[in-house]
Amino acid sequence: MIQLNKNYSLPERLAEFIPIKIVSVGGAGLNALDRIVLDGLERADVVAINTDVQSLTSSVATRKVQLGRSVSRGLGAGGDPEVGYQAALESADEIREALADSRVIFICAGLGGGTGSGGAPYVAQAAREAGALVIAFVTLPFAFEGKRRNAQAREALARLSEFAHAVVCFENDRMGDLTPPQAGIHQAFAMADITISQSVRSIVNLIQRPGLIRIGFDDLLSALRTRNSRCLFGYGESDSDNRAHDALTQALKNPLMDRGRMLADATHVLVQVAGGPGMTLSEVEILMQELGRHVSDQTQILFGAVVDARLGDRLGVTILSSLSAEEEPVLPLQMPPARSSASAASPVREQCQTATPELEVQPEEQAVEVRPLEETVPFEEPVAAEAIPVATPSIEPSVIPIRNGEPERATSTPKEKSVPWKEEKAPAEKSATPAKQEVLQFEPVTRGRFEKSEPTIIEGEDLDVPTYLRKNIKVK
Repeated sequence: MIQLNKNYSLPERLAEFIPIKIVSVGGAGLNALDRIVLDGLERADVVAINTDVQSLTSSVATRKVQLGRSVSRGLGAGGDPEVGYQAALESADEIREALADSRVIFICAGLGGGTGSGGAPYVAQAAREAGALVIAFVTLPFAFEGKRRNAQAREALARLSEFAHAVVCFENDRMGDLTPPQAGIHQAFAMADITISQSVRSIVNLIQRPGLIRIGFDDLLSALRTRNSRCLFGYGESDSDNRAHDALTQALKNPLMDRGRMLADATHVLVQVAGGPGMTLSEVEILMQELGRHVSDQTQILFGAVVDARLGDRLGVTILSSLSAEEEPVLPLQMPPARSSASAASPVREQCQTATPELEVQPEEQAVEVRPLEETVPFEEPVAAEAIPVATPSIEPSVIPIRNGEPERATSTPKEKSVPWKEEKAPAEKSATPAKQEVLQFEPVTRGRFEKSEPTIIEGEDLDVPTYLRKNIKVK
């Protein structure tokens, strides 16, 4: 006989609830914490930590810790991470007291400034030393906020990853892609706070909410506790006719998921499906089949299902996983730039190798064609016009028989100057042709009636030739 214990109720399950604290560090983390509280958070304590007294006063957090009363004097860190770190060291005892008696601690911070970049790593270290599971939710600044601020954010992210079990990193540049172009700047900046609020509340409900198939604290540890891990998170909700498909599509659209491609390298994936009393088994089956297309066969899926009457006709899905430094696909994508530089160096070497034969050919061309011609051309113009026909053996035989009649007419310099300027391609032929042309030009002029008489030659000049021809004087 089976008896039902009527006294069995939720109070017996309350002992299983895990103490959770949500801690904000800095101004950006405080904005995210206020959003989480205003959106509705159950069964979790909130702690606000900051150096700015004014922001702490306006916060809705129940517990507040001011950092560095003597270092910053309540005026903030001024964008200097070192000031934020020194302020956290000064208030170390207050930080440890605020983090005590917690098994899971969520840290919300904006990196790039002073308090968040300098204080968040120290708070994560104190939380880990207290024995809690530390999950950090951080935002990175926009690219237009400057290189220095982005560099400070990257350095703080590296230090934070040393102490946190998992880091959920939201890039503001990607958050801006989720907002329409015509949206106001306030909505663009608030998108990161909204996404962080969804992430934290989903994980808290995943741990604390009882369900048909409950996900325990050990399942959460299996999904998140990897060395230097980066968390993958996605949440989707829909009340349409095809709500299972639409909810999963919305969850995979989260910037942390990269449309589900990041899940292919995950070893553990935690999935929780929540819906109202009308949620059917076929909807859950369709959702899980579609999700299975994005994970590998070796991936272990930790599944949970929750029926919550408060959801009504809505169906929600929460996906949580992490990638270690060895498994994260972003790191190998960062290495190829270094390898690409090496590969870029190889074509340079090939170019150098192909350039060497050209260097061997060029001196030959310069020695044969360019330089000798450049040296001879200037000599031809002013001085060596007479030496060229005499020096070349091909010219001498043509000049020797002419010397009996008109030796100097064939070698008159002005005629040789005009010919090389007209034809520059064959210098050897030019020197021969002008000698013949000069003879043909002078014969009808210089002989005439004196053709049968002996020429009158004095000091090598034929006086029978008119003076203006012998001296190359142009008659106007």
